[in-house]
Amino acid sequence: MTLREMTAWTRIGLAGAVLLSTVWVGSWTICEASAQDASFTGSGPAPKNPLSRDAAAVQAGRGLYQQRCAVCHGQDARGSMASNLVRSRIVARGSDAALFRILARGIPGTEMPPQADLEEIQVWQVVSYLHGLARPGLQPPVRGDVDAGRELFRAVGCSGCHRVDGEGGFWGPALDSIAARKTSEQIRADVLEPSSKVIEGFRSVVAQAADGRRIEGLLKNQDTFSVQILARDGTYAFLARSDIRVLESSSESAMPDYYGQTLRDEQLQDLLAFLDRQRDPFVPFDRGFQNY
Repeated sequence: MTLREMTAWTRIGLAGAVLLSTVWVGSWTICEASAQDASFTGSGPAPKNPLSRDAAAVQAGRGLYQQRCAVCHGQDARGSMASNLVRSRIVARGSDAALFRILARGIPGTEMPPQADLEEIQVWQVVSYLHGLARPGLQPPVRGDVDAGRELFRAVGCSGCHRVDGEGGFWGPALDSIAARKTSEQIRADVLEPSSKVIEGFRSVVAQAADGRRIEGLLKNQDTFSVQILARDGTYAFLARSDIRVLESSSESAMPDYYGQTLRDEQLQDLLAFLDRQRDPFVPFDRGFQNY
């Protein structure tokens, strides 16, 4: 066997050893994680948070977070000396048990300490608070009269533009899953200050075509060569950019901004309570697909 052949076989052997060690370490890690999850209940699936969406638990968890976690992760949990927890995968998408375990036991080898002196219910309170920040659908229910809010939604004209449960207009985004996508604070801001952030697909535009037509509506799509505008009557205008003389876009939302003045505090709270109950995470095709 030549020196070159010996070198090649040595490299293959080293690569094989690394692969085997990686598989062994990965298997050990999976087994260890499974054992840790099982240690919560002895057998069966990892536990669910018993205080999920509990308003009192979230408030208590906020206090514990401010005392113990805010100095590193920031007052709003969006990062400071340590990571942004609102965008953290373990908080935003991990299991209840996984977040509980990290809070209770810390992360060995890092500056994340265990909270061994907290009682189990206190750890769950912090879990509830963090999940409420990172997962809008897990926030506590907004107080208010839901039925009154539903009637108000129709009475003040919201249903003329927005769809809920397959009913309503198309001029604004469908709201079937609004509370699964936005926090209650964000929904309130959308109602009171709709122009603060106009989402894609709902910006008002006016196009002056080369043939003299004036086309007003919502800019639904555009690319290098064309523009698609949805008119108030539900028809679409597909225009080549070469056929457009002027395209003006507004920074203002088509939604009126006077609800903060026209609605009483109680009415606004009822409306927010109704919108908060719209937590359907999967909106069927026939429920406002064109609005997404």
